[in-house]
Amino acid sequence: MINLPATRPRQFLRNGLPVAVLLICVPLLWQRLSIMDMGAIRAAVGAVGWDQWLLAVLATCLSFQAIGRYDAVWHRLMGTGVSPAIARRAGMQAIAVAQLLGFGAVTGSLVRWRCLPMFSLWQATRLSIAVTLAFTLCWALFALCAFWWSGLYPAFSALHLGLLLLAAAVLITIVRRRLTHNLTAADIGQLMVWTAVDLCCAAAALSVMLPDAIDVSFSHILAAYVLALGAGLVSNTPGGAGAFDLALLTLLPMDTPEPLVAAIIAFRLVYYLLPASLALVSLARPARQAGASRNTPAHWALARQSGEVRTIADQAWYLSDLPFVMTAVGPAHRATAKAPNLTALRRHAAIRTRFPALYNCDPRLAMAARNAGWHVRRTAMEALIRPATWSTAGNRRQTLRRKLRHAAAAGVEVTRPGAMQPIQQMHHVARQWALSHGGELGLSMGRFCPDLLKQQEVFLITINGQLIGFVSFHASPAGWVLDLIRHVDVIPDGAIQTAIIFAIEAARQSEIPILSLACTPDPRYTPDRWANRKAGLIQFKRSFGPIWVPRYHAAPSRFSFWMTGIVIGIGIHRPWTNLPWKLARRIKIIMQKYQVALVRY
Repeated sequence: MINLPATRPRQFLRNGLPVAVLLICVPLLWQRLSIMDMGAIRAAVGAVGWDQWLLAVLATCLSFQAIGRYDAVWHRLMGTGVSPAIARRAGMQAIAVAQLLGFGAVTGSLVRWRCLPMFSLWQATRLSIAVTLAFTLCWALFALCAFWWSGLYPAFSALHLGLLLLAAAVLITIVRRRLTHNLTAADIGQLMVWTAVDLCCAAAALSVMLPDAIDVSFSHILAAYVLALGAGLVSNTPGGAGAFDLALLTLLPMDTPEPLVAAIIAFRLVYYLLPASLALVSLARPARQAGASRNTPAHWALARQSGEVRTIADQAWYLSDLPFVMTAVGPAHRATAKAPNLTALRRHAAIRTRFPALYNCDPRLAMAARNAGWHVRRTAMEALIRPATWSTAGNRRQTLRRKLRHAAAAGVEVTRPGAMQPIQQMHHVARQWALSHGGELGLSMGRFCPDLLKQQEVFLITINGQLIGFVSFHASPAGWVLDLIRHVDVIPDGAIQTAIIFAIEAARQSEIPILSLACTPDPRYTPDRWANRKAGLIQFKRSFGPIWVPRYHAAPSRFSFWMTGIVIGIGIHRPWTNLPWKLARRIKIIMQKYQVALVRY
């Protein structure tokens, strides 16, 4: 006999409930429709006037604008750094597709992940869960009023209201602990207002589809819609099929139900099919980097690999969590003229039970940290080039010109593939490089990622059409930042320099103000053995005659400075991705058991 594994009740409810609802509601709905006059239903749909369609479309637009505000509120609460306009657009597209296809949390997560390229799937899932839980709470409060107004629950008492408020308090506690600590009563009130606008506008879109002969007050239509929407949400079926329609037919009984069925069909066309079609067309377009502005640092694209962009006290940071340490990589986004709020950053790290640290921060941020009493030290130098004025002329670039001649004699060619990147060949080159160099680095150092490369500026190095290497740059209107240099074991002298110069020329043509060759360790504060290992890298960047700008590491105290420096060093040179994932998971669990006590100490 074969023993089948027992199905968990939660899995059964999640996977079996939509099927059970379809099996129950669809036959009941079909039984009611079978006794109706289909010709009268088609005639009623055709009789809907253009003014009714126009008003329904307008009400649908207002409803989806309110829906988008939900995402904007949660982006602000969760500190993602995404602008409100982009957050609203992503939220509207996610809801439009999810309400048509069903399985709202899963579908919404995937759509938001597609709309927000800097998000990981887990970040998109957390956002979808937050939106779903908050909307469910707000809907439950309005559904209570709808029950009373519809006369379905006349025995309502203060006890029932107390139980509902207790459930709401438990849900808010879960949201605050699991998703965000910034949720306030004002935020809940704002979410309630947008929920009310959404429900009223959606009910209005349904109401205008009804013929004038049907004399039903808007308040009853609103109450019926709220309860029918709940039935559709609980069923989790595509478009609430079956449950939503059956609930409306039950809550709005009429002598001749054909006009109501026609109004429901017209409502589905306007409120479900039209927004989903527009969203799918938009999703079919190439992905763009969300939230990018002219001042957004280009290296923030690394947040997809080793961190997240989070807004803290109206300032955006690129944060990376390491064991015991929350690292802010690079400067804060200067969306305002305010000085960096290090107090808020430190408080946010305390919430995460981690030490705060600034890594590769600019002189402005380092000065603010020093004034705040933090321990600051210069640890790196960044090589910057201004493409508009840079050239290969001059004594400082004599070595560079010699290497370019060697590469030209070897037949080295550089191309810019754009969207037509040979990913398989590039992966082979990157793998060969990683095997020769002991693996890829982590944290602020990029790793080979096809999805990220599609959003970067990539330059291929070939000889006789054979790919032997490539370089990639994080790209934004503010500047380009060197990310990957990957090549085969044997490569002609000067090949990489040729690719970099090709990139500088491309940046000049694109009117990019700054091109960064990334950082090198500061020789003054680097151990001799480590400096010797990096001597070739320093000499390589020095051959371009760049502008050298200092970069700093800062922490609130001397002890946390050295402790965070060690952890950051391990995070760069021994990233978790280089370990077997089971071992990395076990080590992280062990570390998490002791980090709270250590931080408090």
